[in-house]
Amino acid sequence: QQGLPKPRVAVITGDDLSGPVFRPELKRQLGDAFDEQRFVCANAYLGAFEIARAIRDGAQIVVTGRVSDPSLALGPAIAHHGWSRDDLDALAGATMAGHLLECGAQVTGGYFADPGKKEVPAMHQIGFPVAEIFADGSCLIGKADDSGGLVDLRTVKEQLLYEVHDPSSYITPDVVADITQCQLEDIGNHQVRLSGVIGHARPANLKTLAYFDGGWLGEAEISYAGPNAQARARLAAEILKKRLGQLMPLRFDLIGLVSLFGDDAGQLFSSSEAGQHHDVRMRIAGKHESAAVVDRLLQDTLALWTCGPAGGGGVRTSKRQRLSNQSCLIPRELIPVVCEFV
Repeated sequence: QQGLPKPRVAVITGDDLSGPVFRPELKRQLGDAFDEQRFVCANAYLGAFEIARAIRDGAQIVVTGRVSDPSLALGPAIAHHGWSRDDLDALAGATMAGHLLECGAQVTGGYFADPGKKEVPAMHQIGFPVAEIFADGSCLIGKADDSGGLVDLRTVKEQLLYEVHDPSSYITPDVVADITQCQLEDIGNHQVRLSGVIGHARPANLKTLAYFDGGWLGEAEISYAGPNAQARARLAAEILKKRLGQLMPLRFDLIGLVSLFGDDAGQLFSSSEAGQHHDVRMRIAGKHESAAVVDRLLQDTLALWTCGPAGGGGVRTSKRQRLSNQSCLIPRELIPVVCEFV
């Protein structure tokens, strides 16, 4: 509409390992966990150098399959600074810049916020983070101008350790980053500098997720309020357990009472009536290969509305197909990565 020239778009493929040529290696890696009949697809996590090559070749838009999250920031940095695969410290530093950016507003105070303990200003207009990545791989993390939120040492430290199993060995397709010796400096005005990340050689194998038909998941909820609400919610769960427990594995939660902290059906039915809770929502979830069996769960929960216990209401039900997955490591030389302009 604006008369602009057609953009140059590069497409990077190679992550899709669903074809028959990859089946023997997937079977070898997964063993008995590989179910031929239920297999749907498999995707490897690719890295940043193909993204960088596409940008250097003139791409204005790069479309990829599955790549590791930090690679989306590392690829443009490689293209800009001209790093090679041997510039390990620079690659590692920029990888952690990508890691700080990958969850959006988490590093600008979003997931950090906890009223009365960790205050974050103007959360209603929180800004997304911005990274300035330097030639040595160090970076400056800030946020969009005139936006809410917060960037300081605390928000950056929390996000730096987010989903990191081993701080000395953060494994990505491009480099293994070590943040145990890194330095963080708050330079004010919602800007924090990260430096001193150490890089080690990239792994020989790429993480791959194989997906299988996981059947159907059904969920239903009903609320009980007022005196004796907890007992009525437990009775509702007991009714459904006796009616459906022989058909499929079930999980029950009493939301607000026992739902998040390590409970399961066993704890629910063994717990005592300690205290009075006047607002309890009973949740049931079940899975089965047959959608018709899952429908029974939804119908029986809906029937509680008029079949009792007393005072139930606000029933919500949902049903969806599921995929299960198994992870494995595939030698990178078996994964052909192709970059094409379209």
